[in-house]
Amino acid sequence: MGNKDPCSDELSAVVEAFNRRGTIEPGLDVEDDALLQLRKACRILDGIQELQDIDRHHTLVVEGSFAALERTVQFHVVDQGLVESNDMQSHEDTFEYGAQTGVFSQSTKAELVELWKNHRNGTYYQQERATAEQAAAMLEYAECMHDHVPRIAGRAHDCIC
Repeated sequence: MGNKDPCSDELSAVVEAFNRRGTIEPGLDVEDDALLQLRKACRILDGIQELQDIDRHHTLVVEGSFAALERTVQFHVVDQGLVESNDMQSHEDTFEYGAQTGVFSQSTKAELVELWKNHRNGTYYQQERATAEQAAAMLEYAECMHDHVPRIAGRAHDCIC
């Protein structure tokens, strides 16, 4: 192989793809940052619902459910004008701002932070393995919140699920 790193051509293609404007997913070509976050959550949920139906991608369903939940909360926080998307630098920030805007209580925020730290990190970085039951429960919660949040914001019509 010489001095060339493995897959360097593929990495160069990735960098090139990210450096040029390509075709954006249908529904995501919007200017409103809050709406973009809501619709990203819609797309994530759509994808992981398909994976859940296959019934063998539990880790991806758990990951995607957390991502959809965060995008949904981020939508509300930005829509309410509390902060800009760029101001949220961590999962804890997103959940804290969500509690501040009334998406959920401080106790729910604390429970989500603990769930993230103790279980999401375990399946992602450590030796825990996601189960079908965990994936189903996490997806159900993400879907419930994704249904709830646009309604309380008066923007359920903007959802593309």
